[in-house]
Amino acid sequence: MVFDPGGIRQLSGPTPDFKHGRLIARGNKQRKVETSMPVMDEFKEEREALKHGTPKEKLSYFVYYYKWHVIVAACAIIAVAVLANQLLTRKDTALYIALVNGVDITSEEPEGNSFPEYAGVDTEKSSVIYDTSMLIDFTSMQQISIASAQKFVVYLSAAEMDMVISGENIIQKYAHNGTFYDLTRFLSAEQLEKYSPYFYYIDYAVMEQINAAQNAYDYDFIPEYPDPTKPEDMKQPVPIGIYVDGCPALTDRFIFSNSESGIILSVVANTARPEITSRYIDYLMKDVVR
Repeated sequence: MVFDPGGIRQLSGPTPDFKHGRLIARGNKQRKVETSMPVMDEFKEEREALKHGTPKEKLSYFVYYYKWHVIVAACAIIAVAVLANQLLTRKDTALYIALVNGVDITSEEPEGNSFPEYAGVDTEKSSVIYDTSMLIDFTSMQQISIASAQKFVVYLSAAEMDMVISGENIIQKYAHNGTFYDLTRFLSAEQLEKYSPYFYYIDYAVMEQINAAQNAYDYDFIPEYPDPTKPEDMKQPVPIGIYVDGCPALTDRFIFSNSESGIILSVVANTARPEITSRYIDYLMKDVVR
């Protein structure tokens, strides 16, 4: 039964109702009573009368008066439990790799040849993130491309991203915005010697032309990009990437769209984890450079 403070219900046997719109048990008769009895006395009389109610009446009384207390308490308990679980299970990021326009075809590290094993990453505490969620097409105005480009900028600005692996069209676009490291300032002398045959170059002279056109609001300017594998034809050649399409540790797990000109790895200029980023380059190239 649901109590109605403003009305009278027919109850079987001696049953409780309310003062000030409550019913007082009077054998099998009931009447509505108006009184100025203090609230606490009313509450005590109501509880006393409730002792003679049926289980259904007691439940209805509880639901009527305490349902919002129970709902709020339950929501609070659930919120605390969810937050505690997130805090207890959240892992640190050991390395964040943005595989733009990439697709994970296996969803798992190669058995016996995983990067966490190679680099000694404690996977109970830290995660290596392979982000294949960004699908960017500079010739398209599709929502997914716009949202992906926005996510790229946000993660880049927040220094969450350590490296980008993608086809030439993506690397070339962001490279001329100053997004990536000059590898001569990032890699060790030994790494430079081993990996230089696989370098992807841009011409800083072209980047300066692009910046000048943007500052002059010259939106008709179309840059001419030299061959990224021929630094000798550039005025200011700078290696900002490494061709990794011959690395089975990458290509056995990921495929990329628009990668006809190769797959390139570039290190983000504001990476917060340079040491393990360098280790990942060694990991990929170990099967290519002996």
